Amino acid sequence: MDDREMLRSTVSAMLAERAGSARDEAARQGWSAGLWQLLEESGLTLVSVPESAGGPGGGLRDLATVVQACGYHAAPVPLVETALLAGWVLASAGLAVPPGPLTVVPPAAASGALVPDGPGHRLAGRLCGVPWARAARRILVLAAAPGQPGRTLHAVIDPRDCTIETGTNLAGEPRDTLVLAPSGVDCRPLPAGHAADPSHLRLRGALGRTLLMVGSLRRVLDLTVRYAGEREQFGRPIGRFQAVQQQIAGLAGAVEQAQAITDLAVETLEHDEHAVEVVMAAKICAGHAASVAIAVGHQVHGAIGFTTEHELHLHTCRLMSWRDEYGSESEWSGELGARVTGAGPGGLWGLLTGRAPAVAAR
Repeated sequence: MDDREMLRSTVSAMLAERAGSARDEAARQGWSAGLWQLLEESGLTLVSVPESAGGPGGGLRDLATVVQACGYHAAPVPLVETALLAGWVLASAGLAVPPGPLTVVPPAAASGALVPDGPGHRLAGRLCGVPWARAARRILVLAAAPGQPGRTLHAVIDPRDCTIETGTNLAGEPRDTLVLAPSGVDCRPLPAGHAADPSHLRLRGALGRTLLMVGSLRRVLDLTVRYAGEREQFGRPIGRFQAVQQQIAGLAGAVEQAQAITDLAVETLEHDEHAVEVVMAAKICAGHAASVAIAVGHQVHGAIGFTTEHELHLHTCRLMSWRDEYGSESEWSGELGARVTGAGPGGLWGLLTGRAPAVAAR
C-alpha cells in the first residue's frame, strides 16, 4: 500500500465512523464542527498548504485524495474552500493562513460588490452565495482591479464584522449572503509576484467541485450495485436482470471516465498552475456523469432512494448542486470550445496532446 492509498484509507475510515453524527450536527447548524475539529487535529484541513504558511505541506494529489473521500461520505465541512482555495491564495501571496475553517466569496459576487474609493477600492453592499460563511473563521475576497490588468485586490473579512443571512443550495449546504457594514471593506493589492487571480480561483473552485463530485459519483455507484444485489423481484435480485445490468454498466463507465480525467487534471495542475483546458474538461465530464448517476441511481433504487432516511439523496442532491457551482458543464464547454477554435488548425493537435501552450479564448 503506497502513501496515498494509506491516506485515502485512513481518511475514509475516519469519515465513515463519524458520518452519522456529522449529518445530525449538519442538520442542526448547517455543518459539522465536530468533524472539522477531528480533521483539523489530524492535520488534514490544510493539506497542500506549505509548512512555511502554517500548513502540513503535501501536494495537490494528497489534497485531492482527502477531498474525494469527503465527497464519498458527504462530509459537511468546508475543506475545498479552506485548503484548495483560501489557503492556496494566501500561501501563494506570502500571507498568513488563519487557523480554523476558511471560505472564499465567488469571484462574480466579489467583482459586483467592488466600488471605487478615492485612489483605491472597497467592497460594499451584499455578497451572495458564499459557501459555508456561517462556519468560517475568516472569509477571503479576491477581485480584479478595474481598469488595471494583472492587478488583483483582496480582503480578509471577519464574519463578526458583517451580517450573515443564511441560505442553502439544493443539497442543504450553506450558501450564505454577507451584508457588509455601511462603511464597506477596504481592498488591498496582493503582493507582487503572486500566483492567484480571480480567473484562476474560479478554475481551482471548479476542480474542487469536480473532486467532490467524483467521490460522490463513486458512492452512488457503490450504493446502486449493493442495492441491486439485495433487492429481489420475481424471485431473484434485480441486479441479475439484463436491463438493470446495462444501466449499472453505463453508470460504472461514466464514473471511471470522470475519475480518469480528474486524476489527469490534478496531476497536470500540480506541475503547471496554468493547465486550464484539462480542468475544464474534468468539470464537464463530471457534470455529464452526474446526469447518468442521478438517473440510474434513482431508477434502480425506486422510491426508497428519495426518502430522507436513505443515503442516496444526499449524493444526488449534492451532484445537482455541485455541477452548477464554479461553472456548469455548458459554461465550461463554451469556454473550452473557444480555446479549441482559437488554437486554429495548426494548434489543435498540440492543444489535445498538451504539447503546446494554452491558447486564450477570443
